[in-house]
Amino acid sequence: MQVDTYLGITQTYTSEYRASGSKFYGFVFPVDSAEDYERKIKAYKTEYSDATHVCSACVIGLDREYQRFSDDGEPSNSSGRPMLYALLSKEISFVGCAVVRYYGGKKLGIPGLIEAYGGAAELCIEDAAFIELTLMETTVCTIDAAISYELYNYLARRKDVAQAVDTNGKFILRCAKSLTPRLREELKKIRTLVIENEQ
Repeated sequence: MQVDTYLGITQTYTSEYRASGSKFYGFVFPVDSAEDYERKIKAYKTEYSDATHVCSACVIGLDREYQRFSDDGEPSNSSGRPMLYALLSKEISFVGCAVVRYYGGKKLGIPGLIEAYGGAAELCIEDAAFIELTLMETTVCTIDAAISYELYNYLARRKDVAQAVDTNGKFILRCAKSLTPRLREELKKIRTLVIENEQ
């Protein structure tokens, strides 16, 4: 794979796992960032607010360097960690996992929890279609309308940059992350152009 590519998913996959009366609903879904992952986990906790636990895990980054998990009140390392291991068992990234548990009246013990949470995650992963994706980065810029033709002329030569204009007249440009520094350097040469989201 190339420098900006990774193996990932483009949709959510679900599963159902039962153990001693407890129901475990698994979800594996794409995420753009740690913030996106946290937002999605919060949404699952809101949607399943009547559940006993909503445990979670994620793997993010081209080198899969960002790895997190939460046991959400289950015994330490009994739920989130096996979910993380399920994600790590495949060479995938930019992916999150949530497993929602409804308690069935019988305790499972640590081995049972590991099997149930890991199993719910694995069932999702088994169903998932993994594809090679490119990590993209967005550049937002503005330019004086009278000379916007200069930007259009530049973009016409850049087939590797997707472009759109929002309702406020801002240009939304997307390209592979490794190409962004060069793109921004070249954009700065265009008169009156201002890059709004440069750190």
